[in-house]
Amino acid sequence: MATTNQLNKGGISPALGLTAPTAHYTGGAAPHTTTTGTDTTPVVTEEYVCEIFVPVNCRSTGFAVLNGSAVAGNMQIALYNSAGNVIATTASTAASGTAALQSVPWTAPIDLIGPGEYYVGVQNNNTSNRLRTHVLGLFGASKKTGQTYGTFTALTVPTTFTTGQGPIGGLY
Repeated sequence: MATTNQLNKGGISPALGLTAPTAHYTGGAAPHTTTTGTDTTPVVTEEYVCEIFVPVNCRSTGFAVLNGSAVAGNMQIALYNSAGNVIATTASTAASGTAALQSVPWTAPIDLIGPGEYYVGVQNNNTSNRLRTHVLGLFGASKKTGQTYGTFTALTVPTTFTTGQGPIGGLY
């Protein structure tokens, strides 16, 4: 994980110092409504992955995922660097809030170097849960198959967009 000292070695410092992200969403845009995107039924052996661009150095304490039309079971989220290595994860967290942004904290805050390309992966342990995914895009979005819930391994970062696979959400 990046440390404050690593941030001094590169990136662009924000005008007000190291702060939490304010507008770093997958696909580069916040959802316009609680029904933005596709209402996706997860497969428990798949991880839904999406690119997220961080324009300046910042500290992230978690990821807010846009839940779909139903919430059930648990989710777990990972943050990957541009090489596809896991740099942050969340604990297994109960899905909560139908058609709402659900904030899920990393197990420890992480300092991100920007400008930089990162990837977020969302896993679910229940097929009765729904998550909202991007319909259109010019960014990496895919899914990783053959996964075990709660286990995150290095990622082959997506270089193309696949509809209905990139989770909608943002760093906080």
